[in-house]
Order: sequence, then C-alpha cells, then structure tokens
Amino acid sequence: MEVPKMSDQSAFQVSDLAGSGDYAILADLTVGKRRVFEFGSFIGGSAVAMLPSIIEAGGHLWCIDHFQGNPEDPATQYPEGVILAGFLHRTQAYRGYVTLIMGDTSEARHFPQGFADLVFIDAGHGYDQVKRDIEIALHLLGGQGIICGHDYIKHLEDCDPALVETHAMSPTGGHGGIGYGVIKAVNELLGRPNHRPDTAIWWVDLEAREPGGTPGGGFVGQHGIEVKS
Repeated sequence: MEVPKMSDQSAFQVSDLAGSGDYAILADLTVGKRRVFEFGSFIGGSAVAMLPSIIEAGGHLWCIDHFQGNPEDPATQYPEGVILAGFLHRTQAYRGYVTLIMGDTSEARHFPQGFADLVFIDAGHGYDQVKRDIEIALHLLGGQGIICGHDYIKHLEDCDPALVETHAMSPTGGHGGIGYGVIKAVNELLGRPNHRPDTAIWWVDLEAREPGGTPGGGFVGQHGIEVKS
C-alpha cells in the first residue's frame, strides 16, 4: 500500500517506522470500523494507512501521542515540533475525520467502556507500557472488536527466553530489532496473536477468539494479502 511521504520541502526528513506490508494489513483490519483509536501516531504513516477504510465506513480516528518521540530511542528523536508538524502535514487531507489528543495514552480512559471497535497500539515498547496500553485498549473495546499493534517481529515461542527476560523490561523493550517488550506483553495478556511473518503487525479479534486464547481473525484482505496467524 502506498502511503504519502513527507514533503521534500521539510527542513527535517523524518522516516516512517513501519513498512508497506504493515500499512496494508492495517488498511484491511480497519475495513468497516467506525471508532478507531491509535496509541502512538509519530508522523502519521499508520493513520493515513487506516483512514481511507475508516472514512468509507463513516467512521472517525482518534490519535493519542505526546509527539516528543521516545527519549530512549535515537531513531525517534527530532527537534521540538518536527514530529507534530509531520503528523499534521500527512493528515491534513483528513482533518474532519481525525481527532488529535496530545498527551499520554491514559487519556483514553476518559472514553466509555466499549466505545471503540479497533485500537492500534504503537506507543512505548517496554513491557510495562505495552501491558498498560493493552489494558486501556481492552477498556475501550469492552470485549469486542480488534486490538492490534506494531513491532511484533515473531512469536514468543520463537524467541530466546533469556533475551526476552533480559530486554523486555528495558525502557525500549527491544534488542537487535526485536521488540521483546511487545512480544512478552501481548502473549501474557492476550495469548498468541495473529501475525504475518514478513510484517511487524499483531492483532487479535476479541469476538472471534476461541477458548484458550486462540486469536481467530485470519482473512484475505482487500489488498489481496492473506492475513492469518
């Protein structure tokens, strides 16, 4: 899926942190979804990927971010205001369909339980923050809809347990390009999620989930991508 890039006139060229395969899955997951939340928006790449499907369903997107990057991750550090400017530039064509909430993901607790039908998590990546964000997302979803996120490279059973325990609790939750904090939190709270090996998106359909935590929700999306566990 092609996602609009930052203007070449930008003083700072800010790079997306997700790939085209990730964006295509997000576009498919949001088909028919009318109340979508994004925890961690960065410069808007994932928001722009989801918005056409959301708009087609007559829906709306709420984006929550402090737009300061991750102080523990040099790849997300830019001069003040640059990340926010990037997000506003990328989403300017969708202004009537996006509500921007500047702050911590805990702001989502102010919405009623069951308000959302999809929540995408891509904020902090350390175990504690991911666990907290999943709990907030479950409040928003109220046992229905889809919970999903980024930086899930492989399943827990495919990871070295020593590396998981060593790095999951660190501020970035990662090591060597693998988000151990994300992997550990997702599996502990939700069980083994859906994931396509060549992408970094995980997801669980809460309504399709089978007893014992089997995630359900595999499908062939509108972009011709087979999406399954």
